[in-house]
Amino acid sequence: MLLKNILVPYDGSPLSKKALELAKDIARNFNADLKLLMVIPVYYPISDSVFSGTAVMNYQQVVKSLTEQGEKEIKKITEKCREEGAKAFYKIVHDDVSNAIIKEVKRSKIDLIMMGSRRLTGVSSLKRLGSTARHVSEHAACPVTIVH
Repeated sequence: MLLKNILVPYDGSPLSKKALELAKDIARNFNADLKLLMVIPVYYPISDSVFSGTAVMNYQQVVKSLTEQGEKEIKKITEKCREEGAKAFYKIVHDDVSNAIIKEVKRSKIDLIMMGSRRLTGVSSLKRLGSTARHVSEHAACPVTIVH
C-alpha cells in the first residue's frame, strides 16, 4: 500500500498526541503528507428560546475564541512536525467532528487516518471506542488506525 496522505484529527488530547507521534513516523517513512485536522465542534443554540439572541452571540464568541486558541496550538504542532522531518499541514474547520473527518478524507484523498480513541471507564468501557472513533472507522473510505 502506497501512502501519500495521512490525516490526524488533532484536539490536543493525550491520545491525539500519541496518534500524531505514530503518524509522523509513518509519514516520514513513506514520504507522505501529514494533515492535521482540528475540528471546532458544532453547537446549535435553541432558536425559539428567549435566550436565543444571547446564546447566538455567546456562541459566536466561543467559536472565535476556540478557533484562535486552536490555531495557535496547531500552528506550533505543525511547525514541530516539519522540524522533525514530516511534510505537515493543518486545517481548522467548524463542523460535527465525525462528519468533518469523513468529509476531509474525501476532499483530500486521504490514504490513512490515524486517530486517538477515548479512554472510557465503567460501563462505557464496554463500548471500547468513543462515538467519533466508531463513526469514523465505520464510514471512512480508507483504513483507520485507532490509538489507545
